[in-house]
Amino acid sequence: MALGTSSFLTQPIVGYNYGARQFSRVQELLKLIIKWTVIVCIICTILFEAFPLLFIKMFGADGELYTQFAVLCLRIYLSLIIFTCVQKVCAIFLQSIGHAKTAAPLSVLRDVLLIIFSLIVPIFSGVTGIFWAAPIADIIAIFITGIVMVRLWKTLEQEKHKSQPKIGVQTIQASTPGVIITIAREHGTAGKQIGQSVAEKMNIPCYYKEMTAIAAKESGLASEFISNINSDENAAMRELYLSTNVIQQAVIAQDRVIKMIAEAGSCVIVGRSADYVLRRQKNLVRIFIYAPKDYRTKKVMEMYGDTWDEGKKNIERSDTARAAYYRNISGKKWGDPHQYELCIDSSVGTQKCADIILEYISKRNI
Repeated sequence: MALGTSSFLTQPIVGYNYGARQFSRVQELLKLIIKWTVIVCIICTILFEAFPLLFIKMFGADGELYTQFAVLCLRIYLSLIIFTCVQKVCAIFLQSIGHAKTAAPLSVLRDVLLIIFSLIVPIFSGVTGIFWAAPIADIIAIFITGIVMVRLWKTLEQEKHKSQPKIGVQTIQASTPGVIITIAREHGTAGKQIGQSVAEKMNIPCYYKEMTAIAAKESGLASEFISNINSDENAAMRELYLSTNVIQQAVIAQDRVIKMIAEAGSCVIVGRSADYVLRRQKNLVRIFIYAPKDYRTKKVMEMYGDTWDEGKKNIERSDTARAAYYRNISGKKWGDPHQYELCIDSSVGTQKCADIILEYISKRNI
């Protein structure tokens, strides 16, 4: 329990350094966590093997036969507790750096193996086979975990030596008080271009990728990491991925910057669930851009060079990821028209969409 508690307490530290791309620190933290886990487990194993009666008597005693059976159980069942703890700690470590897709199966691997071998081993060795199921499960689980962690270590080494992309210093631009426009959009609707066009015509700032650079500057996390928090790379276990500590740190940093941008004056903010983050903001106009899927597929083919099938798949993945991210931070359905002041079909054209938005704002007198 103490090891589990200490592992959870280190999650914010590990997660922050991973998000900040401080991979040397991440490696040092991993070594430190495993080192102290091993030390504590060695001490516990010695005590379990040398003084089993000390622990058995905590739960009572019922004759010599019971004691002999309990001693045998304790010594065999907990003989490789060091593997159990290291394996669990590694799973927690993976979760803390956002590798939920790998962490989840690893966290239950030993328990699943234990159940399987508890059913199989007694067939060949009798009742005591149940005791041996634990060390067998521990050996297999630590072997698989070791392979995963070696690969992770090599990845950290590669990332550590990569040259970091140079990102221009981004700042929040001062603006006059007025309307705050948020634009949520389906993939392939040219929502970014529409937002930029609106901002240009209103002579106000437009924020898109700039938000991640500012959030990185304010939080110390890497811009690339913050940019990818609502990507579709972890589709298999997206909800668990979004709930990990390191991702939540990035979400908090990004939300703080979105609010700072809105406080600076009138602007256009594209994406990042800004409509929900700023839901209590005065003079807020929330816009959702959608379009028929065929239109969007053609747009994606033009913008990214995808084939027709690739474009359709990328649209589905991207929209699913955006919906999951929005649901995770708001508990609401992404794209629900009741959550926006204006919903526009962008197939009418980028400039036409911008004109519709400007006309709507002028009529609102914001």
